[in-house]
Amino acid sequence: MGLEIQGLDTMQKKLNYISTRYPYESEILLTKMGNKFRNSVKKKTPDSGVTSKRKLMKSYRVSRVKGAGKDLYVEFRSTSPHFHLVERGHKVVDKNGRDTGKRVQGKFMVEQTALEYQKSFPKEVEKMVDNLLRGLK
Repeated sequence: MGLEIQGLDTMQKKLNYISTRYPYESEILLTKMGNKFRNSVKKKTPDSGVTSKRKLMKSYRVSRVKGAGKDLYVEFRSTSPHFHLVERGHKVVDKNGRDTGKRVQGKFMVEQTALEYQKSFPKEVEKMVDNLLRGLK
C-alpha cells in the first residue's frame, strides 16, 4: 500500500516564488514608503525663524533599505543642525545667551507623520502581500 500526494511540485514552486519575491517587494515598499514619509514631513514643515523652510526641507534624508530578512528598515533624518529646534521647540535666548522666558512651540512634523504612518503602513504591507499571492495563480 503506497501513499501518493499530488500537487507538491506546484506547491513547492509557489513557495519558492514567494520566498524569492518577498524580500525584493519588501525593499520596494520600504523605499516607496520612506520617500512618501519624507514628502509628508516636507508638507508639514513651517517657515521658522531659526532656518528657512527650503533649507530645512532640503536637509531631509531617507536611507537605503537596511537590515536583512524580516528586519528590514529605512531611516529618516535631517542634516540641519536646527531641525530639532523646529521639531521639538526651544526656549528663546537673547544675544548674550540669557533666557528671555519665552518659548517657541515645536511643530512636531516628524512625530505627526509617524503617527499617521502607524495606521497606513500595515495597509500597504497587506496590499503588497495580496499582490504577491495574486502572482501565484
